[in-house]
Amino acid sequence: MIKRTFLLLCLFSTIIFCFLSPMQGAVVPSHENRPISHSETQPLHQYTAASQTKVAYLTFDDGPNKYTSQILNILKQKNGKATFFVIGGRVSRYPQTTKRVIQEGHYLGLHSMSHNAKSLYNGDPSILVSEMEQARKIVRMITGIDTHLVRVPYGSMPYLKKNYRDALVSSHYKMWDWTIDTYDWKSAHNPFAVLERVMNQSDNSIEVILMHDSNVTVQILPKIIDYLHSQGYTLLPYNPSSHLEVNFWKDARL
Repeated sequence: MIKRTFLLLCLFSTIIFCFLSPMQGAVVPSHENRPISHSETQPLHQYTAASQTKVAYLTFDDGPNKYTSQILNILKQKNGKATFFVIGGRVSRYPQTTKRVIQEGHYLGLHSMSHNAKSLYNGDPSILVSEMEQARKIVRMITGIDTHLVRVPYGSMPYLKKNYRDALVSSHYKMWDWTIDTYDWKSAHNPFAVLERVMNQSDNSIEVILMHDSNVTVQILPKIIDYLHSQGYTLLPYNPSSHLEVNFWKDARL
């Protein structure tokens, strides 16, 4: 009942907003945000917090880009922290935005250079590791921060067979998938579908929520944060000193 009331209030406020101000042109995310092969994976509901504290880890993939600064503005206004999984070449194009991520207390993870499944998962794990190493060097050069957290493009299932996971472990990387997929990349014209997925799936004391640096995310993020706060969640960035195992393979090494 509470979730339904919250959703109706959000819907009403957005309808009013649309009448009072021109709507930004919806931008359909590029193919890079879309899985090239669909593989249903079960939410990782085995994660529980050590204390009674509820924590939501908002994560944003495929940036930085023109939407990242808007996401940072919202997080600042709403007193939330997040984790950004960045693509190396885009870090080079948006160095100031990348620095701002660090300056405002968020965390940077790696999301490859190419975001190309055909080359990354062609059977040779060294290509994936090499791209993460390149992205890591760019992040370190621009921010002075070293990071060993990765999110592989399109998620680890079904791509990361044992040889790939072994290669990441050998290179001292940790990996995150997610517990909630908002499917924001296919909801460009229906931002409330993104909010509803968060509302329907945020049942655990720890959630890792997948989003992208996109127009629809900018539109709905304030309401997602409001909802999570109303449910008692604190929004934190990834903390390397207290790594959580959040991968579809349940590989404790990652």
